[in-house]
Amino acid sequence: MYFLKNINIFFKYFLTARWVIKLPKKNKFVLVDGLYNPFLKYIKKKNFTILYRRGEEINFSILLKCLMKFKFTTLDYYIEFINHVSPRLILTAYDYFTTFYKLSKKTGIKTLMLQKGKKGKLDKIKINSNYFFPKNSKKEFHVDFSLLYNNAVKKFYSKRITGNFFEIGSFENNFTKPDLKKQKKEIVFISNYSPTSDNKSENEDTIAFYLHKLAKKKNIIFNILPRWRKSSDMFSKEKIFYEKILKNNFNFILRPNITSYNLLLDYKYIFSTYSTLAAECLSKGVRVGFIMFKSKNNLMYQYRFGDYENFKKRGLFWTASSKLELKE
Repeated sequence: MYFLKNINIFFKYFLTARWVIKLPKKNKFVLVDGLYNPFLKYIKKKNFTILYRRGEEINFSILLKCLMKFKFTTLDYYIEFINHVSPRLILTAYDYFTTFYKLSKKTGIKTLMLQKGKKGKLDKIKINSNYFFPKNSKKEFHVDFSLLYNNAVKKFYSKRITGNFFEIGSFENNFTKPDLKKQKKEIVFISNYSPTSDNKSENEDTIAFYLHKLAKKKNIIFNILPRWRKSSDMFSKEKIFYEKILKNNFNFILRPNITSYNLLLDYKYIFSTYSTLAAECLSKGVRVGFIMFKSKNNLMYQYRFGDYENFKKRGLFWTASSKLELKE
């Protein structure tokens, strides 16, 4: 069954992948998954060799070596690729890719992974299945260094894989330090609008409407940080979504060449439904409020602030409800 699954994956990528004949460059670091690389803050790009895992690129020479040794799985391909590059360290910014957990023991090279985004119970249920973590997974799964958000996530992983676990918060968020004295006295709502998911979009406009109403009463400028500010096609749909209820009485924060982290640190009041970005601002001392207003059968409800850590539904700066309750 596992063999057939890997054959299916191979043929799926066969026609769409970029094929490279030349052997991969020997290097100091191998990055597993080239879609996201926050390590560039500390490591020069030239010191990375990327091992693509989404079918973007297949190295023909490595694949040929595997076939000559009668090795046909994706794990075999990864091992052959890494052994050729011979790095000091194997890294990934995706903590939920379970094949990565096998690489340290299979290659003898140390591994390091980051937690990608905050967790919700939906994640916990998903990755806690036997498919991802079979019985006695700790005998097979090992990551030398895991950089995680908090103790709750550390407890989860330490029961399923071996290695060293460090609670550092958000790796990328630690790059910047805000000047809280120079912040604009304005409100920013972090949009989670999605043109393809009603679950994500549910009541985002309603929350924006009442935040805007409060801002107007307090004589404070109201802004929205759009989710799709770097995509003109998607942003046009998002713009219509909010203008239907707010008209033109608000501002969109665009500035696509500046990171969302740096943009938000300029503002004094941040609101969100379940954004990781908002949680990261909170960790820097920014005033942040979390308002989760979605139906309980909406899967996104499981991402409400503190749900993974078993916080109550209401606290000093957060609330979660499936019913509209207005208080000032």
